[in-house]
Amino acid sequence: MFTPAQVAQTLSVPPSTLRRWAKHFASYLSPQSGKKRVYTIADIDTLRRIQELSAQGLSYTQIAQTLSVVSAPPADTALVSVADFAQALESASAQLASLQAQVTKQAQELQAIKAWLQLPFYKRLGKKPPL
Repeated sequence: MFTPAQVAQTLSVPPSTLRRWAKHFASYLSPQSGKKRVYTIADIDTLRRIQELSAQGLSYTQIAQTLSVVSAPPADTALVSVADFAQALESASAQLASLQAQVTKQAQELQAIKAWLQLPFYKRLGKKPPL
């Protein structure tokens, strides 16, 4: 969630312009919850589209008509197939196991070095630290 100031800075528009757009195009933005207005990523995309259309010289009525024509993708359209998701999950699981093995190995090496450093100096003379 983003504050109006953050969104205005992101879009490089004055906060007053952002408020005006939010008022005119409220039906295309997420509903305001509570007293403070916050924007979602989808709201920022919509506002960026409004900014582009406004820069092309379209009126607010024309922008509203353009926004109403653009529709969201159908709900049944999956962005990722189940097989692709399962493959990505297996890959991530393998990477996690590899990282855990590396961390365990490094922790054991650090424990060996710590034990060596805790020996009195005269017992360490002439010996290399365990690396």
